[in-house]
Amino acid sequence: MIESGSFRDPASRVFYEDDRVLRGLAPDAAAIDTAVRQSGLMKHLIDRGWFVDNWRVDDVTPPAGVPDAAVVESERLPLINYPAEWSFSMLRDAALATLDANLAAIPKGFILKDASAFNVVFVGPKPTIIDIGSIDHFGEKGIWTAYGQFCDHFLAPLMLEAYGGVPFQRMLLGATDGVPIGDLNRMLRGRSGVHKGVMTHVRLRSLLERRAAGMKTESRRSVGKVALPAASIAANMRKMRDLVTSLESAASSTWADYEDALPYELDSTQAKADFVKDAAAAALSFDLAVDVGANAGLFTQILGEQFDQVIGIDNDAGAVDALYATAAKAGSKNLTPLVVDITNPPASFGWRGMERAAFTDRVKPSFATWLAVVHHLCLGLGLPLEQVTQLIYEFSPESVVEFVATTDPMAQRISASRTTELAPYTRDEFERFAQAGGSIVTRAEVSDSRTMYHLRRS
Repeated sequence: MIESGSFRDPASRVFYEDDRVLRGLAPDAAAIDTAVRQSGLMKHLIDRGWFVDNWRVDDVTPPAGVPDAAVVESERLPLINYPAEWSFSMLRDAALATLDANLAAIPKGFILKDASAFNVVFVGPKPTIIDIGSIDHFGEKGIWTAYGQFCDHFLAPLMLEAYGGVPFQRMLLGATDGVPIGDLNRMLRGRSGVHKGVMTHVRLRSLLERRAAGMKTESRRSVGKVALPAASIAANMRKMRDLVTSLESAASSTWADYEDALPYELDSTQAKADFVKDAAAAALSFDLAVDVGANAGLFTQILGEQFDQVIGIDNDAGAVDALYATAAKAGSKNLTPLVVDITNPPASFGWRGMERAAFTDRVKPSFATWLAVVHHLCLGLGLPLEQVTQLIYEFSPESVVEFVATTDPMAQRISASRTTELAPYTRDEFERFAQAGGSIVTRAEVSDSRTMYHLRRS
């Protein structure tokens, strides 16, 4: 099967054979790949963790429509994720990995011709470049043709959040080309224009793009041929790296407010943790678990001790950023935090709606936890309890669910501002819906108003 999203580089097409991830190369691309391997660059990039592990194979014939001068096989990664699902620190680290790979390539006579954020995938808390065909020759002089793409895919969304306080995730949902620098130029008005890097990479570049749009064809071609010494390109990349490293998120997060409310739950935390551990140990599959509404990740880390791969999702990017920092500090290799709203997960998008797959097509967990989530959905958002229960069973065949009664202080706080009448929401109703879609394996009351359930889909 040919990967639907790999058409943008016809000289290097991705296809699949059984569980193998393969890439067919055209003659010129095969020659570059050979040179990269002979130079030792590919091994260096793999050893540093910047590139996915990959190797040449000769036991596969590419399907029709895929170049066949050479075939490269790559390690199959457990999870494909996209930039709109990353927190600020994750996007920043992905940008740094892209720059570091370039800085390693230039001294050996190569450069990355692409700087798309979609070329990067997080494996646990580690950004890894998967487009091994993005490396190209670079002589004593040349052009970093991917500069504009790097700005749109990495620098612009980072600056938007760092200087404008606007989370970038919603702007990147469904976007294949990042945040156009011209749009960022219009959004960063007033005092934000004096921040580091704005004049050079936003104001000046926007001005040059407007001028280039009015140039005649021959003039535009001559501009495109202007080359710089390799040392100058590397120096500019190092400056860009310093700029990216200096950026910090200025977006607000509801996570801090939620943490203030946690004393209501502290008494039940250990009981909940014990229940999750026991349910996870009794799971029918230990492949992939998802912690829905992971927050700071206490229970995500418990799942990480039992399952091969764990994803912690939350719609609060600040909470995901905190979980990312925790996972990275702990050296976790199987825990990937993502910014995902379970009530509206990323859909498929791109060319013909098939270039990038929907979240629910990429993530098929065998186990999921829904702790302190159901009451938010039902009491806070007004979603029907029956449909929320159906979603739980649709998402994974096995799950742990915490039901919070309306008498709970947090439930009352959530529903206090609602003016419409709530749909039926009781523990008896939940158990009836749960038994309609599967079975209750175990149940435990962890407080006067909170009950834990281990569910299995029928």
